[in-house]
Amino acid sequence: MSESAIDAPPPPSGCDHFSKSVDPEVWWRAHFVDAAGAIVDFFAGDGISLEDKRIADVGCGDGIIDLGVAVRAKPEQLVGFDILDNDVDLLQRRAAQHAGIETLPPNLYFSTSETTRLPAEDDSFDYVISWSAFEHIDDPVAVLREIRRILRPMGVLFIQLWPFYDSAHGTHLVDWFPEGFAQYRYDNAEILRRVRSTGSQDMASEMLEVYRTLNGITADGLQDALRQAGFRIVKVALDSEAVHIPVEAAHLPLSQVAISGIKLLAIAEDDEAGASAASDGGAASDGAGPAGTAGAGPAGTESAGAESAGSAMDGAVTGAARAQVGQTGAESDEAEGGELAV
Repeated sequence: MSESAIDAPPPPSGCDHFSKSVDPEVWWRAHFVDAAGAIVDFFAGDGISLEDKRIADVGCGDGIIDLGVAVRAKPEQLVGFDILDNDVDLLQRRAAQHAGIETLPPNLYFSTSETTRLPAEDDSFDYVISWSAFEHIDDPVAVLREIRRILRPMGVLFIQLWPFYDSAHGTHLVDWFPEGFAQYRYDNAEILRRVRSTGSQDMASEMLEVYRTLNGITADGLQDALRQAGFRIVKVALDSEAVHIPVEAAHLPLSQVAISGIKLLAIAEDDEAGASAASDGGAASDGAGPAGTAGAGPAGTESAGAESAGSAMDGAVTGAARAQVGQTGAESDEAEGGELAV
């Protein structure tokens, strides 16, 4: 095979389920079934049940994933936090259309937050989840510290991030650049021109805003942010697939271009250990990605109807499972869900 053939981008493959341009039924299933199932299964792989627990979702987006988790896992309460107001009426209509759910479950709440402030009480949630949000959060350490504050003792944090900025579809602009690595093949002016020149202008504006908020974080940068906030990763699964690396990205470490996503569980260190990790971790290592990276990503919000009452996690089952995760680093054998972009 010639070098030119190897360097040539693969032919466009069409839009996958992580693109907002897909059929609404595909989008619904990818979030309500696949993503929600991946979250529940990742916990269950270590014997951790979400049933009858209090869960917060940081960066809940349109709420479809939260509805899927609420229906599947039956938590006591699930509060979806985001800096943008959630359209509950739209979620209800989608649920009725795609899943025959006429009324949203009473354990599901949504609330609007500030960029780095979760207006929930201290120690108010057993678990916190976040799906495809941390690549958009402007100050990951500040948000992670807020997550640590609202987690109860023995609480566990789940983070999924896909795609990392340096990976093939890190721009989130797959509809316009299905060959991938647009962030290295083209400058920002050309990216903006191509997105604005084709397709729906509403979709173009929405996705350019998504692109604008990317923070360029890497897997190592995420780990560093977690350490600074006082968390320790105890379980991890990396996403990777075969890609053609263009010459423009050939200088990058394989750990950046070949790792497209991550799922992890993290636990809070004690205060002394957390302070030590923060002091030797330094500043977050990842800076702004594309066009200046403004955006504050989804963060917490008021727990609508979330009282601070309720006991700490059931030590008999969940505590033992958490100890197993932390001490043995049990490897993940859960069924993997699809990778999605918010």
